[in-house]
Amino acid sequence: MQFTDKDYADAEAFRAVIYREALRKVQARDAGITAVVDPNPIEAYFLCVWDYPGAWYPYVGVPDRYRDRDALIDDIVRHTLAQHKKRG
Repeated sequence: MQFTDKDYADAEAFRAVIYREALRKVQARDAGITAVVDPNPIEAYFLCVWDYPGAWYPYVGVPDRYRDRDALIDDIVRHTLAQHKKRG
């Protein structure tokens, strides 16, 4: 499926909200961290639905591998803290 510039802009806006929430959680544990590490490529945020008139339509949401938004945020927090710990 091809994604438009608008699709990417929507995904970036969605991720910005997720990243802010994740960063708040990260900074509660380590105030020196200023950015999060997301293990998901932007394309993972594109989900598709089959709809009238018989075509696939993309929308932006939590990647399929997560049960919900909180699970996604927690995973980003884990990855961020692990990467920060690796770097020392």
